[in-house]
Amino acid sequence: MKDRAGERDVRAPRLVDSVIQRARVTPAVALVLSFVVLSSVICLTAATARAQAAPGGPRVTLGSDAKNRHIRLSGGVPVYPTVDLTCDGKRWSLALARAEGGAVYEISPANVETMLNALECRLLLPDREVPLSRQQLWAAWSNPTQGAGAPSVLVGQVIDIIDGNTILVNLGERSETVRYIGIAPQESTRRPAPAEPSPGSAVEANRQLVARQQVRMELDTQERDRDGRLLAYVYVADKMINAEMVRRGSAEVMTVQPNVRHRDLFVTLEQEARDSRRGVWADPTEPTTPTTDEPARRQVADVARGVAPDSAWTCPAQQPIKGQKTSYTGGGRCVYHVPDGELYGATKADRCYATVEEARQDGCVAARR
Repeated sequence: MKDRAGERDVRAPRLVDSVIQRARVTPAVALVLSFVVLSSVICLTAATARAQAAPGGPRVTLGSDAKNRHIRLSGGVPVYPTVDLTCDGKRWSLALARAEGGAVYEISPANVETMLNALECRLLLPDREVPLSRQQLWAAWSNPTQGAGAPSVLVGQVIDIIDGNTILVNLGERSETVRYIGIAPQESTRRPAPAEPSPGSAVEANRQLVARQQVRMELDTQERDRDGRLLAYVYVADKMINAEMVRRGSAEVMTVQPNVRHRDLFVTLEQEARDSRRGVWADPTEPTTPTTDEPARRQVADVARGVAPDSAWTCPAQQPIKGQKTSYTGGGRCVYHVPDGELYGATKADRCYATVEEARQDGCVAARR
């Protein structure tokens, strides 16, 4: 390196002398030309040094296959046996799945949901951290009902519980009345609310879940209702409170267009709560789904919903939910599989549905996996 630097030092004066000798101009102009040439040489040398010193960063690709989502590292990065991921303070390790065109690390469905719902995720390598933007994650891994664009998210502190699906949240510069999207508390739809909430009421369930908690609020297409309340899917850590209220039987599904991002999840959880007789569904006077084979079959015979599949394994894009009428649960009902389900790719479709509600109306129940 020193010899080469010396060569550059020797060549530079020679170049200047050559410019002065060949230029048919006054000495002053020749001096200016020499200065310009020297400056160009110096800048070119410095730029070359910076380019050689700049380290190559890893190339991170988010992908998916029939079973799992994955992260692929390439671009000359070493193949690490494990790498770590952190999302909003939660940290876990990923084991190397395979080395094909780079190092591939698979992400479980539960951790994919955690990443999609997080405000910030980072891939932790031994020598650097690689940020994964929310837009990047949603574009790669969100399902069709969620949309490809990452939704807007607000963070605040719960300061009051108004009712079974409404809270007051402090956002720092302002307070907002926030209403849960997609659900209605059971007492508001089935009986007048008592003067004092009972221990098993939706208000009390809501209080147990969110009182004085920091919450993350994910917005949907329509951000406010006609009363000016903020509409949101509300999370405490990685638990969605809207879904938890339905799972407990403290709320039932109430779909209002256009906010339908998590509708299928809510419908599935309500079906499970009904079948398990949780919350209000524990009341023996409440109607439940059929528990014998005959009512479900009769309903299917009366009105056939959905469409025939394109093939035994494929449903149309507009009706992606697979109904398998040759498989039965203990109650003798057919099973429907959503695209993100574990057994979706291995399921032959006898009928295809556009929504979970349509599959349920056709006598089908949610697959366990």
